[in-house]
Amino acid sequence: MKKLLLWLVMVVVMLAVLLGGAGYAMYAMTGDDKLPTQHPTLGDTKLEPIGYDWSVPVLGNVLNRTFEQPSTLTVQKLGEMTEAAPELVLPDWAQRTTLTLKDSAGSVVVQGDAAAFAMYAYPKNGSYELTLTAYRNTADPGDATGWYRYCASYTMNIQPKAVLSSERVSQGGVAALVITGILDGSEPTVETDLGDVWFRPVTGGYMGYIPVTYNAEGGPHTLTVTCGSLTQELTLNVMQSEAKTVDVAAEADIPGAATEYKNAIWPLYTQGSSEKLWQGNFASPVPSAILADYGARLRTDGTITGRATGINYNAAAGTVVTAPQAGTVVYAGTLALTGGTVVIDHGCGVKSYLFGLDAVKVQRGQSLARGEELGTTSEEHTLIWELRIGSKSVDPAAALTGSSGLLYRETM
Repeated sequence: MKKLLLWLVMVVVMLAVLLGGAGYAMYAMTGDDKLPTQHPTLGDTKLEPIGYDWSVPVLGNVLNRTFEQPSTLTVQKLGEMTEAAPELVLPDWAQRTTLTLKDSAGSVVVQGDAAAFAMYAYPKNGSYELTLTAYRNTADPGDATGWYRYCASYTMNIQPKAVLSSERVSQGGVAALVITGILDGSEPTVETDLGDVWFRPVTGGYMGYIPVTYNAEGGPHTLTVTCGSLTQELTLNVMQSEAKTVDVAAEADIPGAATEYKNAIWPLYTQGSSEKLWQGNFASPVPSAILADYGARLRTDGTITGRATGINYNAAAGTVVTAPQAGTVVYAGTLALTGGTVVIDHGCGVKSYLFGLDAVKVQRGQSLARGEELGTTSEEHTLIWELRIGSKSVDPAAALTGSSGLLYRETM
């Protein structure tokens, strides 16, 4: 019996030695190559860590090896930044961040995380110091957990400038105009023959939308941008689009209808919110086929009577009509010329005009989400969806596909 117990003890000891030796070997073989190797970038420069503390699994959650370096006082010098909002890009492993940004006087101007930094608008040029800690707290037992700390200084030297989303736009299109580097709060103006430009504030500047309507003259158009100390000329080239001819029925001549329409609708061209209310692609107001595309030549009894300033739909009476995008109803009623009419302000001068409804189920001042019901189509009128910036119509089809300048840099 004693020999058996002794033998069992020896087996246990040998197993312990073997397991201990294997554990020690695995511990020794677990190196800092298990730590994340990607680091954040600010502007075009990779940030270098000044300290870290990581725990690397050796045997699941039973045994870990720690790698640490106390944070030093090193400040990485990044030089000069000329962009109004230098982008901080985090590595994929970073699950959480803490961040502090100080100005040249040592005052804290941002205290929070990377998201708060992305929203910060620099009020003046000068030197700044950024301290960032990026954490990974993963539930995966095979991944290292811990943090890296970074500290960097840089000088903001923002100069105002204006850029177009595209230098070439087809008739019916929209070009976005972005003005950056505006630190004194000046508001921009644009001289152009293409139409009025509404601006909204974005980080470090403004964004506006230039309408290129169906009959805008082809070729180069000069834009003169003025904002504070900035005076800059840009050239937007307008490309002519092919227009189809579509036969349509003659409209009834109703006395006073044109004047009623003008009094109700035209004042809306210069009114509205400067806040951007839409997000993402626009949606067709009905699932019906298209009778006439934007810009099509409309022919009645062999004579061209005009151009389509919106999309004309071949919608059966009683079809539900929905909001193409979020916005506020600024007109809801019935006009002799266009039947049931709903106008939605999407902000920044952009409005949807929907004509040809029967029953109108919304009212002025109502806030709408994309896809909310506006009413139904009628037998008497063709359903028409116009998309306008100020008084100038643009092609709704580009807004449906996401190719419009209205979707340029959506996050700004």
